[in-house]
Amino acid sequence: MSKERLNRPKIILSTAISLDGQIATLTGDDKLSNAEDWKRVHHLRAKSDAIMVGSGTILADDSKLTVKPEYFKPGYSINNPTRVVISSSGNIPLDARVIAFRPEIPTIIATTSKCPPAQKKNFLREGCEVIICGKGPLVNLKQLMSILFSDFNIRTVLLEGGSKLNGNMLAEKLIDEIHVAIAPVLGGTGKPFFSLPYTVSSFTQPPFFEILENKIIGDMIWLYLRICYESSRMI
Repeated sequence: MSKERLNRPKIILSTAISLDGQIATLTGDDKLSNAEDWKRVHHLRAKSDAIMVGSGTILADDSKLTVKPEYFKPGYSINNPTRVVISSSGNIPLDARVIAFRPEIPTIIATTSKCPPAQKKNFLREGCEVIICGKGPLVNLKQLMSILFSDFNIRTVLLEGGSKLNGNMLAEKLIDEIHVAIAPVLGGTGKPFFSLPYTVSSFTQPPFFEILENKIIGDMIWLYLRICYESSRMI
């Protein structure tokens, strides 16, 4: 384990993007994956201790964040990882499927002191765990990763977006690997893969990405990348 990961889980970012680097169109269409890519995603979920998304993903898609049995052979013992939702203000509806669907699967709401006390009580009443990470305006992601590691024994987190959370996790140097499937379509001025909280001024600016594996999956190209946050390229 690297020094940077001594007290936090391994973070794997998984997504599908268009040729021009969008995870969704401006109107919210994010149907990019084919059947083979969805199988890849669900097998990654089953191997992870937790799945993490931002509140925007829940509000847009009402995601369940579960593992679908149809992508596995009969009799396979499926692991449904803990669901982690980042919501700085606690703006997750109580009837969201990440809370209401399969309540026996643990759900953690990571928020800040901006979350109203009444909403925190509502989350707890619905069976969720609530982690307060800082005063805001955003969740302290490094603190959250440390708590997930030490208090919840979470060793692997599958990050599934969206744009702002991807960008903030990258800016905090918390992403270790990326699994990305590229679809032969255009997203236009939609939602980018990374919405970075800083300006990239040069292609010589880190982080850099090393392609460890690549293959064609149906009509998509899948890449497995490792990230280097240092000042020099790995290749």
